[in-house]
Amino acid sequence: MSVEQQYIDLFSQTEAMICRHSTEVLNAPRAAAFADFERLGFPTRKEEKYKYTDISKFFEPDYGLNLNRLEIPVNPYEVFKCDVPNMSTALYFVVNDAFYGKALPKSHLPNGVIFGSLKEVAEQNPELVKKYYGKLADTAEDGVTAFNTAFAQDGVLFYVPKNVVVEKPVQLVNILRGDVNFMVNRRVLVILEEGAQARFLACDHAMDSVNFLATQVIEIFVGENAVFDFYELEETHTSTVRISNMYVKQEANSNVLLNGMTLHNGTTRNTTRVTL
Repeated sequence: MSVEQQYIDLFSQTEAMICRHSTEVLNAPRAAAFADFERLGFPTRKEEKYKYTDISKFFEPDYGLNLNRLEIPVNPYEVFKCDVPNMSTALYFVVNDAFYGKALPKSHLPNGVIFGSLKEVAEQNPELVKKYYGKLADTAEDGVTAFNTAFAQDGVLFYVPKNVVVEKPVQLVNILRGDVNFMVNRRVLVILEEGAQARFLACDHAMDSVNFLATQVIEIFVGENAVFDFYELEETHTSTVRISNMYVKQEANSNVLLNGMTLHNGTTRNTTRVTL
């Protein structure tokens, strides 16, 4: 049986459950993404950008997935700190692939700025998310992006309205937590309208020594004359596989800084596509 077949079977058996525990906007492109994954499969070394990485072998093990969205027993504010010296941040957490909303930062973001669960924001403001979600991440061109879009149920949305400046950097800590070998599929959607400014630091960490596989799709929209700094810092362990595809669209006169740092990891594959 091919590596892809176990996930094709899994999606076919659990599609209703996946959709039930997500939201309409995220569900809308799910079937088409799954069809693209069936057609494409996982990338092979025959593709230029993957010629040094055998992606499919990382998906061979039998991982657990939390498709039924069971609550993970952890309070990240108590068990983990990701302090950056001399930097005060608005700190948020994602546990595996679910936004942790039980204890949000006391520091208030400017009026109109949204930072929260992609699923919940899509339920409260579907038109905003629908306008951007999946518009850069083309599932017809990349098998991992198609796979992620088929299985992702939540993630993070960061929205900054026109001409709003977010003075304090926003920090997101992605925590991997599991008692068995575990897979997570999360999304990040960033929208800066015209003239907006913000800084975003994302940190990846693993709490447990099991094997983790994380797929991530990041879509970043930066409007005209907007300024956005995005930093990623990974410090996990040697049993972690991280495959992240980032898609960025910049409008005229915008300024985007992308900086990825890996301190400790297993296998990491970061791909970035920028459209000007």
